[in-house]
Amino acid sequence: MLPVGQSDLAAAMGLRSQNARVKAALGITGKELSTGLKGDLVKATGGDLGRLFSIERTLSTLITAGDALNVANGKSSLMQLSLGHIGDALTDYGPELLSAVNRGDQQSMILMSGDARHKLEAAVTALNARYGRHNVFSGAAVDLPAVAPAADILSDVSAIVAGAANAAAALTAIDTYFFAPGGGFETNIYLGAPQDGPSLRDENGSEISYAVRADATGIRESLRALAIAAAVAETPALIGTPDQVTLLREAANASISATGSIIGIREKLGFAEGALANATARNTAKSGAFELERSSIVAADPYESATMFEALQGQLATVYTVTAKLSNLSLINFLR
Repeated sequence: MLPVGQSDLAAAMGLRSQNARVKAALGITGKELSTGLKGDLVKATGGDLGRLFSIERTLSTLITAGDALNVANGKSSLMQLSLGHIGDALTDYGPELLSAVNRGDQQSMILMSGDARHKLEAAVTALNARYGRHNVFSGAAVDLPAVAPAADILSDVSAIVAGAANAAAALTAIDTYFFAPGGGFETNIYLGAPQDGPSLRDENGSEISYAVRADATGIRESLRALAIAAAVAETPALIGTPDQVTLLREAANASISATGSIIGIREKLGFAEGALANATARNTAKSGAFELERSSIVAADPYESATMFEALQGQLATVYTVTAKLSNLSLINFLR
């Protein structure tokens, strides 16, 4: 029996099907070359996509945690910078003012008393620092400024000094204003919340609290010291009186004491920063490990992909050549 040959239509359909397969494979290989990722994830995972999805889910969680850590690190760094500005302003000011008072240097006392207003304004600006849309010293009320303008503080304290019978009475009233529950500082000056801002939980579930509020005792002490000195300059009747000396001596001693308090706040914040740094390092290490595991599954071998791409190009060229030759084969063309 004579063998039955393949019809022209069947041959054309076969070539068309082969052409489509080669083109599809060439597209996948080209994508692997351009992205560096395997095109067939089912084949890459051996059919176990669950493992890949688990890695992706873990990476997503680590990225979210990393973003939270970046925000916490940014906020804590800004708070350290702001507290550093306040501490630096007090470090030299207190001893220099005390020296002027002890010498009875009236000109220096007047100049330094006037300079206290600028230092008070700078301290308030530092306390109203914002990280993005968040006020970092406002506790849980991150959308509100931490403290009222320095002019409000100075106006209140100046009124107390002007209305007091003597320096001792003024200092008692000022202490009540700054430190008593429901006093002027809490009701008129501190604008944030009485609760701390949100803390951060690391991957082990440990809580890292890095919040510092502008109503902290050390910060109140700093504002009090500068406000007393500045209020003296706002009350000309005090110039040359024993009350002036008493108030400025208290402002100087309070500045020295507040310097230590600010250092204490910064030290406590520094411990929290250390915990944040450790958590960030662990997050980075875990992310790197899971990225490597993910890469081992989905990353394409560039040499293998390039070799396959060249081979598929050759295949496709062969299919085109065969198709072109078959299209020209006919009895009429042969008989010519």
